[in-house]
Amino acid sequence: MLPTRCAPGWARLVRMTTIAFSPVAAALSAAGFVGRLVELGDDDYDAARSCWNGALDRQPVAIAYASDADDVAAAVRTCRGLALPFTIRAGGHSVAGRSIRDGALCIDLRGLNAIAVDPATRLVRVGGGTLLGELDAATQAYGLAVPAGQISHTGVGGLTLGGGIGWLMRKHGLTIDSLRALDVVLADGSRVRASEHEHPDLFWALRGGGDFGAVTTFTFEAREVGPEVLAGVLVYPWERARSAFVATRDLMAAAPEELTVFVVLATAPPGDPFPAELHGRPVAIVGVAWCGDPDRRQGVLQPLRAACPPLLDLVGPMPYVGLQTMLDATAPPGWNYYDRLHYLSEVSDAAIDLLLAEFERVPEPEAHVITSWLGGAIDRVAPGETAFGHRSARALSWLIGSSGERPLEPVTAWVRALWKELEPYSTGGVYVNALDAERSVREAYADDVWLRLVDVKRRYDPDGAFAGSGIR
Repeated sequence: MLPTRCAPGWARLVRMTTIAFSPVAAALSAAGFVGRLVELGDDDYDAARSCWNGALDRQPVAIAYASDADDVAAAVRTCRGLALPFTIRAGGHSVAGRSIRDGALCIDLRGLNAIAVDPATRLVRVGGGTLLGELDAATQAYGLAVPAGQISHTGVGGLTLGGGIGWLMRKHGLTIDSLRALDVVLADGSRVRASEHEHPDLFWALRGGGDFGAVTTFTFEAREVGPEVLAGVLVYPWERARSAFVATRDLMAAAPEELTVFVVLATAPPGDPFPAELHGRPVAIVGVAWCGDPDRRQGVLQPLRAACPPLLDLVGPMPYVGLQTMLDATAPPGWNYYDRLHYLSEVSDAAIDLLLAEFERVPEPEAHVITSWLGGAIDRVAPGETAFGHRSARALSWLIGSSGERPLEPVTAWVRALWKELEPYSTGGVYVNALDAERSVREAYADDVWLRLVDVKRRYDPDGAFAGSGIR
């Protein structure tokens, strides 16, 4: 009889016996994989293959739930040996569904979600399958935060590798600007550490270039944030939407970096906090977050409030983790989504008028347009220092097409048409994390950055085994 507590090697051997021996499972077991495997025909196959974007219906060969970095390496080696395509899934929060594809093995990293915070150095080691909400909770226990996204059920992995846009970006930069090292499984199944001093070319490419390997651990330098911030929304009826948009733009022309602001054009849903007269009607919502010195936050929004008084003023002190979950209800899993994004050199009157006019024709109440101001710490990083482009853009407009659980075609056509009309105001290019199947990843990078990415790809993944980014 085996002892209750086995040595790690024996425990791994015991767990290997739980894998069902189909051809793929047998190959995984032979490679040392001990995690859970879900295959076609299993009761939980449909749940395992489901995508955050409900519009997608993918049929992977199987889903391999890795328990640790050894499992990830074993799964990659297995796929290479079988000539089986594979994808890596961290949070799976991708409109395009790049983490799961037909006929491939999906290597799921959610089991790699350990977080270790060193409050003395402010360094945070984060498992590759961690979600933003888990990261926020762990770091806020020490009054720290890693600049990340704005939806708490997003995976740290995909968000980081594409750049990482969020509430702290104007003060502390993109997520990749706080990244200090990564532990990576390469296309041959080997494991390396990438940092400024180890594999610096790979470290450069992984900061905005996408998947050059499976990242099992990220090491970030956290920032002092919270536990309380000034945040919330100002709500304007449609007849004041233009005034609110213009006043917000004017505020951001000279705003301190601690202030991050966006304008959302949306349809007010029924229920609180919206009064009954707004239900089902278009509104402008100004979302704000002040993540700086509490003594300096008083009056920061006074010019906006004075120029255009809101119907609802819901801005006030809140926990940072509350800010990070504030938008979760706008992006639930299972809804149908289609989105596109433009970077803007400025938020001009003409661009504002176009967005307002076209939003009056939005075909679905769940669809919305987010215009967010950039600048600050983002463009203090020199072009080419990381693979991420677009650092000089002043703003972005994100066209979020959603139809809830209804057919997506009408809102998809609306997003495409609005994106085309907005093109004259764009700086060009695409954000890798918002890349749809109709756009080329080549558009995301300047010529010199692209050539450098291709060179790194050929050295670390010459066969293009990690195909999610599309760089070859």
